[in-house]
Amino acid sequence: MKIQIAGLSEGVHEFSFREPVAEVDLGEEFNGEVEVDVMLEKSGKQLYVKADVRAGGMFSCDRCTSPFSLAVRSTFQMYYLWDHGDAELPDPAEVQVIPGGLPMIDLADDVRQTVVLAVPLKLLCKEECKGLCPRCGADLNKELCICPPEALDARWETLRRFREENN
Repeated sequence: MKIQIAGLSEGVHEFSFREPVAEVDLGEEFNGEVEVDVMLEKSGKQLYVKADVRAGGMFSCDRCTSPFSLAVRSTFQMYYLWDHGDAELPDPAEVQVIPGGLPMIDLADDVRQTVVLAVPLKLLCKEECKGLCPRCGADLNKELCICPPEALDARWETLRRFREENN
């Protein structure tokens, strides 16, 4: 995902990339290709890059452990500056100072980070996933649990009676 910037004219340029996930160094849960649409604007001694990133993978549900596919989509933006001098920089997380005469920029690392950060912390096959029975392990999305009701702990009996009397 390299863009030739040497000799690039000023103005807006658009690029599209389709790379296997292995080329972007994504984990084994990702499959297929990573698609990236890039809008690059060159002006003076800076490049502004805005990229739309799409990837997909097979993940395991955190509630029921079933495998499911997930499409990941996110965007990132980055400023590449040749010489920033004493000028005030935009958000430092979105700025890379590059050496003069650099012939191309490689977006692969930024794309990888964007995809990884776009994966939800809680992976669910569906929002209403019921998960697994904690006693017998039955998938509650596919079957009813046949576990007998759990016996009440006798230590809580006094509290249960108190609650019934005061309601």
